[in-house]
Amino acid sequence: MARQLLVRVTDKYPIATDTVAIELAAEDELLPPFTAGAHIDVHLGGGQVRQYSLANDPAESHRYLLGVLKAPNSRGVSRALHDQLQKGMLLRIGEPRNVFPLREDASHSLLIGGGIGITPMLTMAWRLLALGRSFELHLCSRSADRAPFASQILNSPLAPFFHLHLDDDPGLSPLNLAATCAAAPENTHLYVCGPAGFMDWVEQQAAEHLPTACIHREHFDTAPELLTNPSFRVKLQLSGLELEVPPSMTLWDVLAQQGIHLPRNCPKGMCGACRVKVLEGEVDHRDQLLPQDDRDEGWMLPCISRAEGGVLLLDL
Repeated sequence: MARQLLVRVTDKYPIATDTVAIELAAEDELLPPFTAGAHIDVHLGGGQVRQYSLANDPAESHRYLLGVLKAPNSRGVSRALHDQLQKGMLLRIGEPRNVFPLREDASHSLLIGGGIGITPMLTMAWRLLALGRSFELHLCSRSADRAPFASQILNSPLAPFFHLHLDDDPGLSPLNLAATCAAAPENTHLYVCGPAGFMDWVEQQAAEHLPTACIHREHFDTAPELLTNPSFRVKLQLSGLELEVPPSMTLWDVLAQQGIHLPRNCPKGMCGACRVKVLEGEVDHRDQLLPQDDRDEGWMLPCISRAEGGVLLLDL
């Protein structure tokens, strides 16, 4: 199990409608360093865990800064952080991990955040500023009151690189991503985070002008709050062993209990290292990583995906 840290909430304040910033400081030990694009796991009671991108300068060692949007109809972590967490309280978090790293050697970087998706872009912007690298920071939002961190950015050294795009303000230039990418120099890398539809649009626009390897996206991990976990069964082809996967556990956990330790670099379908072949049965794919071709070939990620029903026959 990944090591957990005890931290104290040193500040909490609104940064947009239904969005708060939360500052965390070490309670018992120094905060581990982090790299641009990193996130942490926030642990609450009842085994609830939610991943949040860090938003502050990676050069800072005294705090972690989070931006938390209250998810619509949420009964989980985001609502608890909004309604229950107060300044001075203690909180358990995981050490920073990074599955959305920054290419520091790029000739130019386009950092694009949709709403709360601006948070990982801020760590990247601060790092690129420190390195003296070329970059642009774009925030797209429906309205000014829903543009998280906008006022903080405008009053920081990042302001000259910042472009704000609001749907309800015709006075602000809309994001002409096709033109921006077309004018970008060779070896430009684009990073996007936000709602799925927004990221899909950005990727489609960027793909006309940038190599696929230069387009990077981060996914919101909303599955724990929105999905139920019915139990299901699996059968291992090589041994014939049948296993029950209860609602409170993942297939990866159940396999590990049997001494079958699949590789894993993240806990929730973000790295693909643990993928396993399904020979029979219908999979409920809950990751946003595996391409459709891999799913059609029978691959699944046991750290997050489950069965649609019946029994899964695994190539193990």
